[in-house]
Amino acid sequence: MTVYLDVMVKARPFIKGHWIRGHWIKGCWRTVFIAIIGAISLSACATTAPQGPQLPVPGLPGPGQQPVIIKPNPEQPTPEAPTEEPKPEATVRGLTPAFMDGENIRRVALLLPFSARSSNLRTEAASMLQAAEMSVFDKDDNNILLIALDSKGTAQGAAAAAKQAIDQGADVIIGPILAASVKASGLAARASGVPVIGFSTDTSVAGSGVYLLSFPPEAEVSRITKFAAEAGASKFAFLGPESIYGKRVLNAYKANVKNLDGIMAGVETYRGKDITVMQAPAAKLANLFPSPAETAENPEFDDPYHVVLLPEGGTALRSLAPLLTFYNENTRHVQIMGTGLWNRDEAAQEPALAGGIFAGPDLEGKLVFNANYDAVYGEEPSRLASLAYDGLSIASFVAGGDVKDRTDMLTDPAGFFGVDGLVRFTEQGTPERGLAVYQIKNGRFVVIDAAPKSTDGAF
Repeated sequence: MTVYLDVMVKARPFIKGHWIRGHWIKGCWRTVFIAIIGAISLSACATTAPQGPQLPVPGLPGPGQQPVIIKPNPEQPTPEAPTEEPKPEATVRGLTPAFMDGENIRRVALLLPFSARSSNLRTEAASMLQAAEMSVFDKDDNNILLIALDSKGTAQGAAAAAKQAIDQGADVIIGPILAASVKASGLAARASGVPVIGFSTDTSVAGSGVYLLSFPPEAEVSRITKFAAEAGASKFAFLGPESIYGKRVLNAYKANVKNLDGIMAGVETYRGKDITVMQAPAAKLANLFPSPAETAENPEFDDPYHVVLLPEGGTALRSLAPLLTFYNENTRHVQIMGTGLWNRDEAAQEPALAGGIFAGPDLEGKLVFNANYDAVYGEEPSRLASLAYDGLSIASFVAGGDVKDRTDMLTDPAGFFGVDGLVRFTEQGTPERGLAVYQIKNGRFVVIDAAPKSTDGAF
């Protein structure tokens, strides 16, 4: 059943920020229609005005001007629309609110796990929906129709939601989050030719009409390995887990080292997260260097490797980081590198990681987005909220183009620039990200090589 929610929203000014394909949207007043399809809880969908002091960010709406989604009483049947004779000259394709009749509507379906078993997924979905709503408001376009659908956190639910999106006339589908759900959505949408912009980091589900707007570890590995090679490193080592993530990172690392004509000098792995399983592999890798006593006798020796990649995060990273120097002081001058898992405050505070480097998105746009989101909703955005914001921006742009041109629009080499910086999709549907290189200095992350602002020479 389709439930039309009365969101002929009381207008509010757009939020200023970073915009897709170089456009800067100025503040203006307008209305928007958002349709919520299926059973989505009020807590996942409702947007209310935040409490507290006046908004600190210039150009943002004041209290009471935020969009409100009114959920109808489910016990009351939805009234049937009066039967009218069809107008032969009019062609209506898909969901069309009455006040948008005759408009060139850009229909964007958002598939998220609003009723997933996991509370974390439900919380993530609610925040991502709010980010997408905020993105709609920030467009200087009255013709965007956002259709929110529940993927339920399952492949079956995602396939059903994708089919429903197609029935509602969606021009582009964004979401879901999980790899299996993205794959199922893509299969359901493929016959119709509607592109799917998913949020999974699993690149195996990309292609054949599915494009991933995410931060796969392969992109981070490519950026940091290339940076190290350009800085003079030619011999590389790896110390990490035998997990699915660890294997993906290692495979990408080996491929990049080979492409850069480097040498893979040492690879050590372990199973588990406990320090006890890390010790023997770390000792083996550390002892590729001569001992301090041997160095005293023969100070002229070639380093067996110049950099080592540690793809861990959290407690596991803090356990792993000191081990190399613990087993051999001569590893102290080896450059340690990481992945996006390092991008946490606790990593910056770990003394053993001082001087370490990793690749990640430019934080400038993200900080602006976080401040705007908090000003509108009175809370911090979730980890993936910015992806929903950028996804809606990209989807609304593509939906405005000719159907036959949408693949070319998505894979335009110029890419897109949004909250999370520069991104472009390959023909295989995988994302190429414009990432910055960060170094841990004095307990904080410092940019030592800025993220590109355009694709000219960036990839």
